[in-house]
Amino acid sequence: MFYRFFLLFFCVIINCQNIDDAISLTFENDNGNARFSAMSGAFGSLGGNLSAISINPASSSVFELSRMGFSLNTDSKDIKSSFSNSTSSINSNYFNFQGGIVYVFKNYGQGKFKKFSFGVNNQNTNDFNFDQQISARSNNSVDQFFVNNSIGYNANEVSVGSNETVSGVYRWLGQNYGYSSQQAFLGFQSYLLDYDNQNSLFYSIAKYNDGLDINNSYYSKGTKNKSSLNLSAQYGENIYLGMNFNIYELYSKKSFRHIEDNFDNDSAITLIDFRNELLTRGKGFSFQIGMIYKLQSFRLGISYNSPTSFNIEEELEQSLETNSIDLNGNEYVDIVDPDITNIYEYKFKSPSKVTFSASNIFANMFIVSVDIQSNNYQNGNFKSDFGDSYSVLNASINENLKNTLNYSIGSELRLKSISIRAGIKKLENPYKIFSDYLSSKSFGLGYDFGASTLDLGFQLIDKNYNYQFFDTGFTEVAQIKNKNFRTTLTYNIIF
Repeated sequence: MFYRFFLLFFCVIINCQNIDDAISLTFENDNGNARFSAMSGAFGSLGGNLSAISINPASSSVFELSRMGFSLNTDSKDIKSSFSNSTSSINSNYFNFQGGIVYVFKNYGQGKFKKFSFGVNNQNTNDFNFDQQISARSNNSVDQFFVNNSIGYNANEVSVGSNETVSGVYRWLGQNYGYSSQQAFLGFQSYLLDYDNQNSLFYSIAKYNDGLDINNSYYSKGTKNKSSLNLSAQYGENIYLGMNFNIYELYSKKSFRHIEDNFDNDSAITLIDFRNELLTRGKGFSFQIGMIYKLQSFRLGISYNSPTSFNIEEELEQSLETNSIDLNGNEYVDIVDPDITNIYEYKFKSPSKVTFSASNIFANMFIVSVDIQSNNYQNGNFKSDFGDSYSVLNASINENLKNTLNYSIGSELRLKSISIRAGIKKLENPYKIFSDYLSSKSFGLGYDFGASTLDLGFQLIDKNYNYQFFDTGFTEVAQIKNKNFRTTLTYNIIF
């Protein structure tokens, strides 16, 4: 019988996280209902939409009547990866449900408050669904990842004694030295690395002066959902006020596999197969306040989203396989599978956000709306309950990331019971050295039955980013183009 061991880290000894984790936890591209999506989410001053609550909590008091809505989202993704003059492509499809409800209570008595609203809305703010594969020729190898992680250790520390097991040593190294020592252990035990006693350092026995073939696959599933508990009120004829208490829940399961073969003819290593399985769970909390001011057909909106405090738990499993050949032509297969689940617990505080909005309704039939959101990624902050172990990473976040300005423009034409919608969105890259990140075009239709509405929205989302293979050693990057065609169907009941 085999037993799976669990190893708990509080990221005191090591920092398992990086800048990309900070971006992933901060980034939001609200996946709302069909009307919201068709107008690219430009609802900060319009209100009167369930998904708009996530942008501006004052939105719910714009409703004249209570309503409940349900949405089905389908994503069709085409991800193209370019590296070393080679291009790979993979297609995938995903589904997502979301919904909300708002109760409107009109004040028929005396006082300035005309009505109050209470609502609950669940919305997908980010998805971790993608299938990515890179196949190319490379002049670098993952062996340098293991070499760099071995610096500072010796052969005795990463060896398995006569009364020890692979699982036991891997577990002990993690408890006492952290992640890097475990990588050195995998490299040495798989015979990818050898040790130079004279110079007290590890070195790779792989040879690839003529290059090698890599196959890097990265599969992920998961979402970050935001549930908003909403309270809003209309003050006088022109002012709408609101607040949210937001609960975030994130889940992702990522599978990473990196294979290298076709080394030099005289290389002792003929194949490397490195596997990682990462499971991430987390919860977060924030609050929002917002206001909408209406002046006849013109509206202005402003909202503030506090920093979001996340508690994150990650589970990591690793294995490394190498194929080798000796001078006599004998072939060997070495598999190092510790059968250990490393558990990392940490905290992250995402930066606050401010959204400015303006809209106008022309002749009670044509709407134009604009949202501008400021989000300073530099203020993202990792922390631990045990010491200041994230000072270097937090300094790197401040140095490499920037404040972003995100733009959304939406429009709607109402023709009696039929509505025609369109919009565009542009999100800046959080990295200082890159510009392109995410843009989208959207359109859709809606039909008002009186007591209910049926809406259909379409989005073409283009997301461009760089993918770094490893954080040390093999640090080359691939260019990723993620094209996502999103379809949203929403049914609202008015009561």
